Amino acid sequence: MVFKMTFILDDFSRDKINGKPKGDVFNYSLKWLGHALVMMPFEQHTVIDFTGPPGCCSSLYYSLAFQLGKWEYMVQKADEWIEVSPVHAQYYQLTQKQKEELEGRIKAGLASAAQAVADMELLKHDQRRYLEFLNYFGWEYANELKQGKRDEHSLKAVFIDQVDMHTGDGISMRSIVSRWPTLITDFMKLADSDTDPEKVKKKLEITKAEAVVLVTKNKLYQEWKKIFEPEMKTRFLRINELVKSREKSVEQYREWLKPVIARHKLIEEGLARPDEREKMRTFFIPTAGTATSLARIVLWTWKPFISPELYKGGSEEQAKKPVDCYDEWTKRNLIFHKNHGLITKWPWITDEWIKKKKKEIYNSGWMNERNLYYSFFEITLDRSNTKSVTGEEIENGMFDVNSVFMSQNALFAKMLDLKAKQEEMNRHVDSLLGVGPKPVEGSVPEFNKNDIMKPAKDFLKYFSIGFQFFKRGPYERDFDERITKFYLAPVAVARYGPIIAFIKKKIGMGVA
Repeated sequence: MVFKMTFILDDFSRDKINGKPKGDVFNYSLKWLGHALVMMPFEQHTVIDFTGPPGCCSSLYYSLAFQLGKWEYMVQKADEWIEVSPVHAQYYQLTQKQKEELEGRIKAGLASAAQAVADMELLKHDQRRYLEFLNYFGWEYANELKQGKRDEHSLKAVFIDQVDMHTGDGISMRSIVSRWPTLITDFMKLADSDTDPEKVKKKLEITKAEAVVLVTKNKLYQEWKKIFEPEMKTRFLRINELVKSREKSVEQYREWLKPVIARHKLIEEGLARPDEREKMRTFFIPTAGTATSLARIVLWTWKPFISPELYKGGSEEQAKKPVDCYDEWTKRNLIFHKNHGLITKWPWITDEWIKKKKKEIYNSGWMNERNLYYSFFEITLDRSNTKSVTGEEIENGMFDVNSVFMSQNALFAKMLDLKAKQEEMNRHVDSLLGVGPKPVEGSVPEFNKNDIMKPAKDFLKYFSIGFQFFKRGPYERDFDERITKFYLAPVAVARYGPIIAFIKKKIGMGVA
């Protein structure tokens, strides 16, 4: 079977008839038993479709989101888009005007930031050039200028190439070197104290005429150093402050634009997505000749699940010592797998970045290192508003409630996906401003391609013996007796059922 190169936990979509998962995770879930749990019970998926007056779906959405918080679920928005028909003049003008205003602010901010970046790059070029000259004079810069050892050879080369050559033909050393072929080499041998032609003549064993030229040039060189060195120091310190100022300006522009760009992305149009454009072509609700608006919002909500008998018997040791959600198996199969790991979706992630985000996830309370299992719900609201020519308006909402039972390492991979989406916003802003995105520090771990257990697996497979005799990871492996009865069934009663009942109660389903 050939799978697409995409994050395997990205697609939890279901067949609306039989509830069977469409994504590749369904084909892997049983193979992962013991190493990870990603269970999507067929019966724990419901689509509730209802129609009511304008605002009914939004009211229910907020009621549900707040109620989930009261039930101690973590709630995060994973995706959102909106599409408004131009015929729906009032709503269209409201959203489009807001979006166009934000676009104008973004363009103006980007123009200012781009100019600041251009100015900063010019200043940095001059800064590097001045520092290069200062290094010849022996000055080094970290946080302040410190005197070191001079490079007289480089200073003399600069003097000959950029100062003396402008004195004119017949005067500069390069123009008269044909008369004394060793003139430049002899000049390089002079010390600062060599100002007497007679002594220079004897020292270098040259003619009196060449010695006079060398002494004259040496005196000019000494005078140039006295003038040039303090001027370079002054210019460098001045331009260094300007560079810091420009860097601060660019950073400030970036901070100003972050909320504006984020607000603009929140008004993402459905037609901006290729998959939604394809659907719109054959969608039964007309968007061209009727005043309509379509919107989708996707919520991720989850909380820990503890089986009633988890800490009995042999599980006592497990209760004492937390299980690492970022173990070797998780790295190899869920994060850095080249075909279906998280890295296929976010190629810039590294081992160090994940360790940093792991701390953030624990500190924010999204996960707890002692909770091995979580009930996870992906709740999608597809909302449509339709206004007839008579002025009557109705709102239709489809709540798609999808239950997924996960081990902590699988949920950790989903949380990293959420963190990467947040990180991508900053990278998007940086790329727009022309100051990044900065590369993420760290590296991708390498794995041994040889499976040391392959001979044993092949032996058991030959005799049709299951591999369950071996301990496979820290999570449950018995699907038929334990996972279905002690995990999936309680989740259906205590978690999935109340959410569905809450939505039905709010829309009046089953009420006479």
